[in-house]
Amino acid sequence: MTQPHENLSLVDTEAALTALIAELASAPLLAFDTEFHSERTYTPRLMLLQVAIPGKIWLVDPLALSLEPLVVEMARPGRTVIGHALRNDLRILWQVYGLGLIEVFDTQVAAAFLGHGLQVGLGHLLQRVLHLHLPKGEQMANWGQRPLPDKLKIYAAGDVEHLFALHAALRDELVALERLDWVQAECAGLCSTGQYVRDPALAGERLAGAKRLEPREAGVVYALAALREKMAQDEDVVPHFLLPDDVLMTLAKLAPKHARDIHGDRRLQQRVVQRFAQAWVDAVAAGLQQPVYRAPGRPPPPPELDAVATLGMLLVGELAQKHRIAAPLLAKRDVLLDALREQPDSLEAFCDHAALSGWRRQLVGEPLWRFVRGDQDVRCVADAETGFRLKFSDLEEDAPA
Repeated sequence: MTQPHENLSLVDTEAALTALIAELASAPLLAFDTEFHSERTYTPRLMLLQVAIPGKIWLVDPLALSLEPLVVEMARPGRTVIGHALRNDLRILWQVYGLGLIEVFDTQVAAAFLGHGLQVGLGHLLQRVLHLHLPKGEQMANWGQRPLPDKLKIYAAGDVEHLFALHAALRDELVALERLDWVQAECAGLCSTGQYVRDPALAGERLAGAKRLEPREAGVVYALAALREKMAQDEDVVPHFLLPDDVLMTLAKLAPKHARDIHGDRRLQQRVVQRFAQAWVDAVAAGLQQPVYRAPGRPPPPPELDAVATLGMLLVGELAQKHRIAAPLLAKRDVLLDALREQPDSLEAFCDHAALSGWRRQLVGEPLWRFVRGDQDVRCVADAETGFRLKFSDLEEDAPA
């Protein structure tokens, strides 16, 4: 294919956008994707939004238009929006327009419940499920080019063109395995916009080593990190570009009382440090008055308990392989270890501590509880393909088709 699709339209005028929104109004299913640049700005730069209904694809230009009316239309109640690996796309809609979608079907999430792994790419998934081959990636292309080159139009269209057929195939398989509700519950979590908010007060949590600092040191680091985050928001730059982490930690260690004190370390001779010297000093003073106290961490588990958690996660792995579900969706080791520390005395208490509810309780909670109670045996058995493998006593031999 060397020319753009015949059913592909470019939307870069208000009239075309209005016509598109009218055409989408009666569609119960939409497919969408975005192209964006995020390397140098605090808020990602949305460069293109692809939206489709069966048989038609539109490339909508956010450099020429505000796409807020389109996003409002996409969020119409009763409509499902299909996409692949939607978290970043939904985050951008929230950050740029302050809007979220109501119901989505993420084909990457669905694939994780059908034996394709946790983060399978769209190209590989289309190959496996529909035996289709997409052109090689243009993810790092300059999507700000106008007019948009034909090869980028073709690539962008390919990201939504086959989503309807992929959705249908995955949905049929999920229905057959009675897992559609599981996927819908996972996808509903993607629509919760609170997870896409970056609170400056929590910026210190992302600094390496910050959680190990003494309370007064932590107070200063968190205050400086919050100030850097707010400045990055105001100037629309990546926080690390504004002030690298190591320079921030140096500033915290110096804890200057006056702007003139900042001149004592050559790493602090950066323009942004000198330009906002008084602001950094004020943040240090505020941080010293607000030490960050943390609840003492739990001591390392005894080797015996750690071994139980290890073997428990091997059981989770066996269940994941048997049911063709990505293991990280089933249970996490640190959560299991915390549950074991509580010494639960019932299935309900165990599942509560291990965050295993709904389908996870049935699929993972009950087998794990039998293992914890000592009602499940494990042994090493010979295997023709692998040589040896572990076998848990009450796992059925037959995996779902």
